[in-house]
Amino acid sequence: MIADNIRKIELELPEHVKLVAVTKYHSLEETQAVIDAGVLDLGESRVQDFLKKYEVLGDKPRWHFIGHLQKNKVKYLIGKTYLIHSVDSLALLKVIDHESEKKGLITSILLQLNLAREESKSGFLEEELKNVLTVIPKYKNIKVLGLMAMGPLTQNNEEIRNIFVELKKIYDRIVEESLSNNIQMEYLSMGMTDDYRIAVEEGSNMIRIGRKIFNR
Repeated sequence: MIADNIRKIELELPEHVKLVAVTKYHSLEETQAVIDAGVLDLGESRVQDFLKKYEVLGDKPRWHFIGHLQKNKVKYLIGKTYLIHSVDSLALLKVIDHESEKKGLITSILLQLNLAREESKSGFLEEELKNVLTVIPKYKNIKVLGLMAMGPLTQNNEEIRNIFVELKKIYDRIVEESLSNNIQMEYLSMGMTDDYRIAVEEGSNMIRIGRKIFNR
């Protein structure tokens, strides 16, 4: 069932779009089934749950941390993640850099934006981004590989599309500016089960799918 669901999703996706299977809340057996189906990019959102799976599966998968990250939990992720999607404050940036420096590592991250300005979601506002990008070059142990955002909570596809269009414009602008060695834009992570088709149409190259993979 999981393998069939993954195959159907992959058939829809352009070759350049990376599928991150959101395995949060799912068992070790279900997570292993995703790996067996050929998807190695796995998304987790709770540090404790991630660590339990990491103990068993190690670094065979490419682990993506996609949930809200508390500063006091950062140290448990350093050296174990392929990509942290949910960097939403300068304070969190600073802690990731500090913990990475302690281990002599460079940690890859995405900057999370909240373009819809929803109080229920974390993320930088668009007007904060210029200052963030100015500060990042002083952090030598992080590498910004792109942007992440969630579509707004609405059934209105045009509202969702407008947010994705705006995020793609911001992404392209940063690419053109080539700001520093530790800002290398590779990933535009937008699109989930309910809106990934719109996201891909508007330029996403990384989607985060959970429910559609595990639904029976």
